[in-house]
Amino acid sequence: MRLNSLEPNAHYDVVNGRPLAIERDNDGSTIVRFNITEETEVPEGKKKAELVGYNCREIRIWDAPTKANIKRAFIRSVIDESAEFDLVNSYNKHILAIRQDDAAVEAYKEFLAFTEDVDAAILEMLN
Repeated sequence: MRLNSLEPNAHYDVVNGRPLAIERDNDGSTIVRFNITEETEVPEGKKKAELVGYNCREIRIWDAPTKANIKRAFIRSVIDESAEFDLVNSYNKHILAIRQDDAAVEAYKEFLAFTEDVDAAILEMLN
């Protein structure tokens, strides 16, 4: 589960241009967008692709848009707390030789790599 492998959950047309990574909404919340990419298609009768919109992974937070708040909300939008604890506990059981589970080690490594991707994306967004 890498950040760039997550499916987009929001799509925007080109009328308003590229969406902002962090945008304050009228209801007091903040919309945070990750992996904003261009959507192109080749119109009928043409050979060259044209920009038709943007897609991204989007979350809404109600707290101040700090690194910690964005990270917490984004991770929770992908994996709930119980599933995260299960990853950690399965990894710890393997490390402490309570139950051998190489898959648990790999799953936890993948999760930690995902959190590093999220950290890097948030730092880029806030700078």
